[in-house]
Amino acid sequence: MERVIVMFHNGPYGTINSLEGVRVAQGLLVLDVETDAIFVNDGVFNLINNQNPDGIGHHSVMGALEAMHRFDIPIFAVKESLETRGIKADDIDPKLEVKIITLEELSELLLEADATISL
Repeated sequence: MERVIVMFHNGPYGTINSLEGVRVAQGLLVLDVETDAIFVNDGVFNLINNQNPDGIGHHSVMGALEAMHRFDIPIFAVKESLETRGIKADDIDPKLEVKIITLEELSELLLEADATISL
C-alpha cells in the first residue's frame, strides 16, 4: 500500500491551507492510500485546544481535524516546532491524540513515505 504524508506548515487562519490539507488527507483515504498528517513550523498552531476565531471572522479548523482523527489518520506534531512557539503538550486538543515526534523521527517518517504533500 502506498503511504503519503500531508505536512501542515501554516497556522489555521489567514490561508486555506489547513482546511485543504485535511481534505487532501481524507481524499487519499478514499483512494486506499495510507496517510499521515504532520504539523510542523506554524502548522502546530492548528492543534491548540479551545480555539475561538469568531473575532477574526473565521470558523475553527478543529472540527475538520477531529474528523481527520475519526478517519484514523495519525496526527503528529514536531516537538521542536512546539517548543519554539511556546506550545506545551497540555495546550494540544486531547481529542486529536497527537503523537509528538522529534525532527529526527520526522526525517525517518519522510524517508519511509512514498510521497509528501506540503501545505
